[in-house]
Amino acid sequence: MISQAIDGFLPSLRKNKILNDPNVFSRDGIQFMDMGSCHIRYRVVGTGKTTLLFETDPPVVIEHYDELVSLLKNDYKLVIFEPPGFGFSIPSMSLNYGFNSMVSITEQFLDKLNLGPYIFNAPCVLGYGALGLAHKRPDLISNLVLMQLPSWEEILKWKKGRDPKGILSTPVLGQFLLQLLKRKRTPQWFEASLGNMDLHPRFNEIAQQAFKNGASFNLASAFQQFLTGPSPLLKKPKQPTLVLWGELDASHCNTCKSSSAQLVANAHTVHIAESGHFPELETPDIFCGHLDAFLNTPSLKAKK
Repeated sequence: MISQAIDGFLPSLRKNKILNDPNVFSRDGIQFMDMGSCHIRYRVVGTGKTTLLFETDPPVVIEHYDELVSLLKNDYKLVIFEPPGFGFSIPSMSLNYGFNSMVSITEQFLDKLNLGPYIFNAPCVLGYGALGLAHKRPDLISNLVLMQLPSWEEILKWKKGRDPKGILSTPVLGQFLLQLLKRKRTPQWFEASLGNMDLHPRFNEIAQQAFKNGASFNLASAFQQFLTGPSPLLKKPKQPTLVLWGELDASHCNTCKSSSAQLVANAHTVHIAESGHFPELETPDIFCGHLDAFLNTPSLKAKK
């Protein structure tokens, strides 16, 4: 499709520069994995035996996770990765952003890493990919932690709120306009999603620096290919699941948060009054407390 080719054109031209740019290897443990249709940028850090997997929520990138890493690295092995087409996970011009494609790429990535089983921490829309993979590969995903993720019907309403005129959902037009406007839209998004505006300068600065170094933000292709049509989920995964909702997220102020229960068979839900859209990053100490309680509840313990 020409639309996804547009989103992959500039990253393809920049690929060799990005893969050799010291600014892109800003933290210890950052690596790239060639998946054919994309290069996934990820970080592996920590000394624990249990692996926590975090997928970044664009325009959030790996560098936003420093405080969380410092809290968890002595007890867990952490894998943090940027989804294909976002951050420095470099897309080709042929990358398919559809649900099945994203699930398959993530599956192959995690199999090659060989650090499972994983406790998959997935944010918002990306949680659907985590659910799909958990159903497909229960041997690979032991537990789920889902953040700001309602039912499919509710997430489509959320998409409408983010794109009320349908511009991002329009092939070609959406791609071109977002490429032009992504730096301007990013601080506006953080204003709408963060629960504590004191965090805004740091969140925006890290994201803007990533854009300066060549990071992608291919939300138009994701809206057009992933977040569309009927729900892609076939069945509810059976893995123990922690559902987290940051209550100060203005982007989800009209979302039916209880609809999360429709997504999994075994869920424990926690509402964090102090957080917005990114509970693991905005209130990492509170997040870690809930995570520890979840993983150490006898009936919910992760499989070793």
